[in-house]
This record gives sequence, C-alpha cells and structure tokens, in this order.
Amino acid sequence: MVSKRNFFSITIMMFILLFLFQFSMVIRDRQNTYDVNSNFTTRQKDGKNVWKNKQIDPVAVRTTDRNYVLFVGDSLSDMATAVSRWCIYAKWDMAQCRNLEDYQENDKALPGMLILESEKYALGDNLEKLEKLEQKGVIIVFGCLENPKNIEKNQELMDFLGIYKVVSEKTKLTGVKLFEGLLLGGEVVYETPKEKEEKERQDLQLEIPWYQVGSGTKTYMVGLLDHSKQKTQVENEDLPTILWRNGIKGGSVFCIVGDYMKDSTALGLLNGMITEASEYYIYPVVNAQNLSMINFPAFADENDEEMMKLYSQSVTGMTRDIMWPSLVSIVEKGKLKMTCFMQPQADYEDGIEPDTKDMIFYLKQMKEQEAEVGLSLEYKNAGSLREKLDQDADFFQKSDSSYKYGAAFAEERDLDTITGLMNTELLKNVSTLVCEYTEKEPVVSYCTDSVTLQSVTSDGMNYSYSDDIRMRSIQSSLAYTNVMLNMHDIFWPQQKTDRWQIMQKHFSSNILTYWKNFTGFDSMTLSESNTRIRTFLNLDFSESRTENEITLETSEKGSWFLLRTHGEEIAEIEGGTEKEIEDGTYLIQAQDTTVKIQIKTSGLHYDR
Repeated sequence: MVSKRNFFSITIMMFILLFLFQFSMVIRDRQNTYDVNSNFTTRQKDGKNVWKNKQIDPVAVRTTDRNYVLFVGDSLSDMATAVSRWCIYAKWDMAQCRNLEDYQENDKALPGMLILESEKYALGDNLEKLEKLEQKGVIIVFGCLENPKNIEKNQELMDFLGIYKVVSEKTKLTGVKLFEGLLLGGEVVYETPKEKEEKERQDLQLEIPWYQVGSGTKTYMVGLLDHSKQKTQVENEDLPTILWRNGIKGGSVFCIVGDYMKDSTALGLLNGMITEASEYYIYPVVNAQNLSMINFPAFADENDEEMMKLYSQSVTGMTRDIMWPSLVSIVEKGKLKMTCFMQPQADYEDGIEPDTKDMIFYLKQMKEQEAEVGLSLEYKNAGSLREKLDQDADFFQKSDSSYKYGAAFAEERDLDTITGLMNTELLKNVSTLVCEYTEKEPVVSYCTDSVTLQSVTSDGMNYSYSDDIRMRSIQSSLAYTNVMLNMHDIFWPQQKTDRWQIMQKHFSSNILTYWKNFTGFDSMTLSESNTRIRTFLNLDFSESRTENEITLETSEKGSWFLLRTHGEEIAEIEGGTEKEIEDGTYLIQAQDTTVKIQIKTSGLHYDR
C-alpha cells in the first residue's frame, strides 16, 4: 500500500516528466524551420564559365600546354563518347583520328595517352609506330580486343600486348573477379550464384576469348571458370584475363576484353590506368553521395482498391505509416541523406485530387532527417507536361507553404521540354535536374547555363553486377553517386515483386552492401551536390612535384581532388585538408587556390 506522501511524490514526478517531455516537443517543433529549404541556393548562370577542353588536330599539333588523349577509331562510337566525357572531367584535351596513319608524330607534343578502339588499328606498320610512342612514355590503351584471330597470327602484336597464349577464341565464364588497386572499393568477385533471386544480378559478358598473359604483366580482372567442366586443373594465373597491363621496359600498354570502355565504366578505368602508370596521380572530383526517392511522398489516394487489398490502407496512409519509417531506418543505417521528389498525384485524369493535409508532417519529418524535398515531374496520365505543372503549382499554393524547391526529377525524354519551362511558377527556383541512368547524358553536366543535370548512376532496386562495376568506376573517377528508388511501381503494382515489403528488403540490402566502401565521401542532398558539381565543372587546375612536395593550383576554392599514390603517405598539407579514403588514396579539399602537400620520405619508392 502506497502512503499519501509517496503517492504525492510519484504524482509530482510524473507531472514534471510529462511537462519536460511536452516542453521539449514544443521547443523542437518551434525550432523546426520546416518551411525553409536550408540547402537551397539561388539559380546562377555560372554555366557560362564551364571549363572546356581543346579539340586538337592530330595532323597539325606542334605544341600543347596540357596533357591530351589521342583516340583512334570511330569518333561517333560509344567508346569515343565515353573517352570524351572523361577528358572533360579530368581536364585533359583531346585529339581524334580515324586511323593511326593520320597522326603526325611530334616529340614536342606527344599525347599523354593513346586509346585504340580495337586491335585492328595496331596492325601492319601501325604497330611499329605504337612501339615508338610507348618507348617515349605514352600510355597505350587497347579499348577492346575484338578479334583473337588478328592477335593469334601476329607474334609481334602478342608480345606488345603481353599475351603468352590464345587458349581459345571463345570460352564460357561463370563469373568475373576484379582485383583491388585499379578501382576504389577493394577486391570483389562477381560469380553467378545458385539462388534464383541473385542470378538476376549476373549480366556481365561471360563469353569471351581466353587470353593467357605472360611475365611482365599485371592483371586487374580475370574470368572465372567452372572447374568441373575443365579436363585439367586451371591455375589462377592461367585464368582468362580480361584487363591487364603490359609493362614493356617500364612502359604501359593496357588491354581490355569486353565492352567496359563503352559506357561510364570507362571513367574510373582511365583514371586507374594513369595511376598505375604513374608515380602518383591527382585529379578533381565532385565528392557527393546522393539518394533520390522518386515519386515520394504521394498525396492522392489513387489506385485505392489495389492499395487496400495489399496494405489495408490508402496510398497516403501506407506512405506515411509504413514506407516513411522504413526509409528513415535504411537511411540512418547507411549514413546517407535523402532527396524526396514529391508527386502530388500520378493520374491527372481520374478525378481523384491530392490532399495537402500531410504536407507539414512530411516537411517537418524531412527537416529532422536533414533531407531535402524536390519535385517529381513524372506522371502516369495528363493532358501534357505543362498541364501537370499548372495543377501541381495549384496544389503547392493550397498547401500554404513557402518552401523553395531547388531540385526536380524528370525522365530523360522530357529534358528538352522541361528546360523550356524552367521559368514557370513551379520550376522558377529549380537549379538542378535529375534523370534516370542513360548513356545519352553525361553523369554530371550543365543542361542550361543556370541548371545542372545530375544523372542517376544506380537503381537501388534493380542492381546488377555491371551496375556495381560502373558504380565503382564512377566513384573512382568522380567520388559521386546518385542512387534512385522510384516508388511508381509500388503505387501501381504490376507483379508480386512490386510490393513494398519485397522492394524494401532488396533496397535495404543493396544500399547497406554495395555502397559501404564509399562512406568516406560526403553524403548530401541534391541541392548541396549541385553546388559542388558547379565548382567541379568550372574549375581548372595544374599540379607539379619537386622531390617530396606536390603543389596543386586550382581556380576554385573549396574544390575537391583525389590523390592516389603507391604507398606514399601525406605528412602534412598547407592550404587544404586531407582524408584517407583507403590505402594510398586521399581526399583533398582545396581551401585556398594553392595547396602544398608534403609526402613522407622514409622508405618510399615506386616500382614501375
């Protein structure tokens, strides 16, 4: 039995706890400036200042003031496009010619790198020309070894490529192994698993020529075999080689089997090759990790019958009570920031109108999660994109919110139309657009002088092995990613796998597995990323080294760089900051236009 005195004390304590709890909630609610986009920056026409590389005439080149790439092959090919985009990001000039005969060699203006679209450009007298260039320090890259017959019957070419033997013109692989060093993220094996669900990830090129490389080579990627189908045991060093370097007398000839140089995967491979062929390599990056939630949240109870059947709730209820808590948990575990691209409604012709009642709830919740709200320009049915924008503008006006939207998601096919509508009421503050992954667009770029484009680099739901290699390559080249989760199929399911329980499981597993090696880069919202992309695209830089001091000159304060070494460590840095991302790789922020990096001196060397 409780005495009156104890009962009174307990009551007072409970009252105090209730008061403190309620008071803290009131204070937090008042301090939550949910209606302000803290990441928003005013749209600027700084695209006029974007850095542009020179297109060099390979016949008339006499002098150059910076490194340039010579691409030999079809200038309209996918590989030529990928190389051209890399040159812009790495701040290299570029020369192109259809045949190596068109290039007039000049020792005072040699290319830093020469990329051949295939081995057919190295046949005949061209091989002798390549041998001379390689001896003079030019990095030679065979973008794709297409025809083993061209190679097998030419011993001089085999020696140049570092190939000991052509075992077969075609062999079936069970998977691929990527060794650490060329790309960031460490070693990884992409072997076809037995589980049906996981088998869908395997989309790599698994039927390739079988090349065995000789001594003096370094292997970066090999194919894996089904040993049960081999007559004799194949040693690891004899596995089909996919990517390697032949270091002829200290030179560098890189060879690739497959289509890895024909999309954005080429970006990181080229940086990795230069790193491998050099004492050190420093280059500009964006340093931004993004997570884009497309068509979330929703405000119209569309497809209500199906939603009630699957979740016993309407779209708006399921979004708020089921999906949002799950997303918050995933993001917190993955240490990422969200940008949620709101979709007031999907079908503008079904008579079901969106309701603004949850707008403040989401703005408050996202503010607490340091997330950003963007605009989704996707729709299922509408008279036109312009009509959708007008109706969405009415919705946001009714919500009585002054939040400024700096980012918008659009399908790639609509980009040209949307850039013509950027001064409409709804889009007047948008300074960056996001679109789904497509090689039609660069990873990051300006789509107008005042609006940047940030392409999605990965689909967090449908993630394959080729996606992972490409992601690692883009991270290695730009320290950038933009993972997308599009909610459209959840609200308009077509198959069982479109249910949120299944999609959430896949998304969570992918995010917490494949991106864990890149948490050293900065997580941010799309508007924050937009600011860094503008700096990255506009900057110019130069670097030099005297003994143990690297001097970096950049045109943009606050720009970011990666310094990749071969075991060398930073002793101190002046004019910037440094952070070790992984062994031998440092993330540098230039706080001034001149950065001096002191390298530790003891016991360091680079063995070419």
